[in-house]
Amino acid sequence: MRRGSLFAPLLLIGLGLLFLARNIYPDLPLIDYLAKYWPFLLIIWGVVRLAEVLYWHSTEKPLPSQGVSGGEWTIVIFLVVFGLSLHAARGFYTWFPPGRFTVGGLDMFGESFDYPISAEKTASRTVRIVIPTFRGNAHIVGSDNATTVKVVGRSSIRSMDQATADKAMKEVPFEITGDQDTITLKTNQDRISGPSRVTGELEITVPKGASIEAHGRNGDFDITGIDGSVEINSDNAGVRLDSIGGPVRIDLRRSDLIRAVNLKNSIEIKGGGDDIDLENIQGQVTINGAYTGALQLHNLAKPLRYTGQVTELEVAQLPGDARSTRGEFTANHIVGPIRLTGRSKDVQISNFTNSLDVTIDRGDISLRPGFSPLAKMDIHTKAGAVELALPANAKFDLNASTSRGELSNEFGAPLAQESSHNGGSIRGSNGGPLVSIRVDRGDLTIRKASENEPAFVPREDDTPRPPRPPFPPQPPTAPKAPKPVAPIEQ
Repeated sequence: MRRGSLFAPLLLIGLGLLFLARNIYPDLPLIDYLAKYWPFLLIIWGVVRLAEVLYWHSTEKPLPSQGVSGGEWTIVIFLVVFGLSLHAARGFYTWFPPGRFTVGGLDMFGESFDYPISAEKTASRTVRIVIPTFRGNAHIVGSDNATTVKVVGRSSIRSMDQATADKAMKEVPFEITGDQDTITLKTNQDRISGPSRVTGELEITVPKGASIEAHGRNGDFDITGIDGSVEINSDNAGVRLDSIGGPVRIDLRRSDLIRAVNLKNSIEIKGGGDDIDLENIQGQVTINGAYTGALQLHNLAKPLRYTGQVTELEVAQLPGDARSTRGEFTANHIVGPIRLTGRSKDVQISNFTNSLDVTIDRGDISLRPGFSPLAKMDIHTKAGAVELALPANAKFDLNASTSRGELSNEFGAPLAQESSHNGGSIRGSNGGPLVSIRVDRGDLTIRKASENEPAFVPREDDTPRPPRPPFPPQPPTAPKAPKPVAPIEQ
């Protein structure tokens, strides 16, 4: 009897779940996921097929004459051609006319037509600005002399012809409403019907004491010189903040970068995305979410609490610098109590004060307190080497052991080294705080730090950041409109 593989029904179930998720969440970038991760289908297929063969062998059932049948090879070839074609199409999307290459095919064709925006409204010095359901990029600047909220920019629509674009834009006029204390900037982008899609590029000038509440679908927010609070909620956005006086709350489903500098109050970040870069923050920092890129921290005056998918970090202050990625955490000049937990991560911390608690599942740990007197330390790694470099005159009560690994001790007495068949311990006290080190599998080194020994300095993210283009940004290609476009009345 010919045995069939379980992969085909599993593939149907998986694809069905993907398309169901796409129907429930229309903004889910399904094509992006398929283009990037399609090789996993081949890997899963191979694993399933191997598991089936091993199961048949363990149950002494006759094995198939071929590991993969001719029909299955046909499906493999189809998957490879489909995946490579999809990946190439997504990788060279700039070949298409300017606009988005969306799943629904709405923005694949046509031209981009631009419509100018200009509006102004009198406002109080502490006005609250609300931007609902915005798709596009917004640059918001606080001004000491501003007594109005002024908006200039453009709306862009991709359409097959000018007449269709004109008709669509009449459905989404820009509006600035409200009173002096609360002003709402309505792009009305969600009111458009048909296959067209509208995006905006806005330059907004507000009184310096204003507060901002922005809700976005897709695009970037760049906010500078605001004394009030800032709240941003978006499906997919990059956020850049500079010189904000009030508390900041950011909740993003997805982002490429969150950068905040010179904040005088607290910042709370939730959601998911790639990189976070925080510098000169005077208030408390709270980060909770699935951020998979680099976390870069510089000069934090108040406590930090970071809760990620694989890492948790708590510190009292960070006068220096720290950088955390999936595989590495490096910090210099950090004030405790410090608590760091992670899965697979190499840890390097220098010039820290107050208590330190580090627990890593897998990774090397290198510590250089740099200052005396020492504070309590509790270090644990399941797999990885631990190196502790202490000042020559340091006072401590050491209890360090490795279950499997080499021992090294430069202090000598009063530290006593005991070796076993696979590992050993280093113990002793000269009147200082408890330093506890547990290594399940890895080398253990206790050494004297030299006076001029360099600190662990986190490397800067060398990813190039393109400068913000002068406003208004020009489209990649000029629209070929058959007639001039008149401004929409506000």
